[in-house]
Amino acid sequence: MMKRIILLVCIAFVLYFYKSHTTCADTYSDGLIIVKHARLHVKRVGHFIQFNHPCKLEENTIANILSSIYYKEKGLLKRKGTFKVFQDGEIEKLTPLIVKAFSIATPDKVVSTTSYSERVILTDKKNNCIMFITDHTLNIVFNRIHSFQTYNDIMSAKKKYLVTKENPAKKTHSHFWQLLPTKEQQLEPGHENWLIINLSK
Repeated sequence: MMKRIILLVCIAFVLYFYKSHTTCADTYSDGLIIVKHARLHVKRVGHFIQFNHPCKLEENTIANILSSIYYKEKGLLKRKGTFKVFQDGEIEKLTPLIVKAFSIATPDKVVSTTSYSERVILTDKKNNCIMFITDHTLNIVFNRIHSFQTYNDIMSAKKKYLVTKENPAKKTHSHFWQLLPTKEQQLEPGHENWLIINLSK
């Protein structure tokens, strides 16, 4: 009987340790802001990219980059002008999580982020992208920018829709938006959703 109890305690401990280690190592969150590692294959000119991870980044660097990302709307119902992708509240929460994720990211995993901003009457606006570093450049590839989502007060229900398994690098554009690179940024050739930022400057 005692052996069974000890065995059960050991199994429970191992499962708890595994779950805790996996959560801490792979997923970071602050409310509805989610940053996690994801094993995705990203191609450039027909070849898979080898990521230069892990990488130590400064919070000021990431915050400045996020605040400098703009887009314009496309389609019949588009608004005129340029708009920031990330709001100040998003940037404040995303920055430390992204820095932490990159500090232990492995060469075969990207950093995936999902967040909500600009709540508008019964809806939220969702941003989703992946990030990776290669050849001293930070690559940010978007899947969704300010995509409307139905508002739900229940946090647990909301989190079910936070993380997508889609690979943004397989997209080249959106029918509803297009990134507008600043002088410190450039677009990946053939893509309207993929920014490249030089980190060596």
